[in-house]
Amino acid sequence: MVNEDYTTERNPTNALQPEAAAQPPVEQIHYPSGLVLPTAQPAPAPRVRTPLKRGTGKDLALALVLLGFCFLLWDSLFWAEGLGLGEALGLFALMPAALIYLRDRPGRMTGYGLVCTALSLLGAASLALSGDSGLKVLTMMTLSPLFLIVLLERLALRTGTGLLARLRDLFTLWFARSFGRIHVGAWTLTHVGEKDSARSKRTRAILVGLACAVPALLILIPLLVSSDAAFAGLVGKLDWDSVGKALFALVPGSFAALVLFSLLLTAAPSKEPARNVKRKGLEPAAVIAFLAAVSAAYVLYLVSQFAYFTDAFRGLLPKDFTVAEYARRGFFEMCAIVAINLLLIVLSVGLCRKSEGKLPGAVKGLALFLCLFSLVLVATALSKMALYMRSFGLTRLRVLTSAFMLFLALVVIAEALRLFARRVPVVQLAVSFGAAILICLSLLNVDGLVARYNVEAWRTGKLDSLDMKTICELGDGAVPTLAELAVEEDEKISAAAAEELDERLVRFGFAEWKWDEEKRTSVAVLKDEPNSLDLRSWNLVSAQAYEALEEVRSKK
Repeated sequence: MVNEDYTTERNPTNALQPEAAAQPPVEQIHYPSGLVLPTAQPAPAPRVRTPLKRGTGKDLALALVLLGFCFLLWDSLFWAEGLGLGEALGLFALMPAALIYLRDRPGRMTGYGLVCTALSLLGAASLALSGDSGLKVLTMMTLSPLFLIVLLERLALRTGTGLLARLRDLFTLWFARSFGRIHVGAWTLTHVGEKDSARSKRTRAILVGLACAVPALLILIPLLVSSDAAFAGLVGKLDWDSVGKALFALVPGSFAALVLFSLLLTAAPSKEPARNVKRKGLEPAAVIAFLAAVSAAYVLYLVSQFAYFTDAFRGLLPKDFTVAEYARRGFFEMCAIVAINLLLIVLSVGLCRKSEGKLPGAVKGLALFLCLFSLVLVATALSKMALYMRSFGLTRLRVLTSAFMLFLALVVIAEALRLFARRVPVVQLAVSFGAAILICLSLLNVDGLVARYNVEAWRTGKLDSLDMKTICELGDGAVPTLAELAVEEDEKISAAAAEELDERLVRFGFAEWKWDEEKRTSVAVLKDEPNSLDLRSWNLVSAQAYEALEEVRSKK
């Protein structure tokens, strides 16, 4: 029989092993009989798992709403021509649905979150107002991060304040908290109501029954069609093409709805405070030397280009330069330099070692010089572009490039202010500026603006000639202007406008191409019944173009 008297001591071997020094010492129990047994060690910390939550009526309602709008979104993307009302409705409704579902969750919406909410709603609405396909694609790509930012701000899910921390939070929210938790959302939807309740069992039974009915119907319906002519006639009246398209869009729509549902279901406020990792940083002397060398090169550049800068700001053309050569020279290089300067400023300020949280004065001064130099480059580039526009008119590229330069200038100003006021939110301002400018361009109808300005400038004598090739390459926003030019007295301009209008009549379904033996070419022949508009692809600009083409058709 083992004596119950024992003594406890530390294992002396742990002190001799470096790899075990950081581990808690293992206690051993020495019995008088010589038996040595280790004491029970604490179990390792369990892996944190997302708890499974039984669904409620609120969860089921959200899932159905998401399914409806996600189906509309994917059905419009697959089968409607262009981005329009279908995508706008599908994306616009997601934000209110999410915020209503989260209204009982702890946390408050921040000012930045409210701005992103407004931009998200306005961006979704712009899909039904704009006719610019390229800008609408960029807008759709912007709506996803805006939606995630709203969730981060509303639920206080941020884990840091820096740019890298914000990017990490976005990726974590989109992948780990959505795709990584699909199983949680699926379990919740299949377990609605109290455990073992009649409602919960009935819900699961209905879902199982519907799932089993699908393969059975695929076998039975063809047999019923073959066995009875009346049933075959009834089935034949169905638009199976539309049914097939709907079923095809239902698959990605259901998956997208499940992903969004899982994201909203499992997103919860962070219980840990934001982590601000302290880094040693680079020696200020190294950062100062680097910025000083770059600044010295910029000073030499400013001295050598002083005459060009003054001419640009006064709108004068340097000697031996044409307007086109002068405006294009170095324009895109200037844009690249400004973008590189922003990167250098962010890296220098972020990596430099700070004393008591303060940036060395020399680093701050040199970074400010880079900001001012970048603003000079932006102003010079914009003045060159203004001279180019006055001489040759507008194009899409000129307008979009000018908007990008304006965005860079706003971000540079925000970064300069942050050198003296650390609380200036540069990242938030950059996101807000970029999204706002992109949405404004979509709502501005750039194609219509370019066409109207060029025609008006030509008629008033500001432009020596009208570039019809540029106008004919524009989108639907230029159709009303083309209709006006089709009756212009200048035969070359009216012929070019009429030829382009024939292309648009065919594209909108008012006419079709037919071969003319006499002219030995294809001509646009009007249809008796034009194609009807698909509401899913409707947008305001295209609707205005449709009305203008209807008037052109009536005059033919």
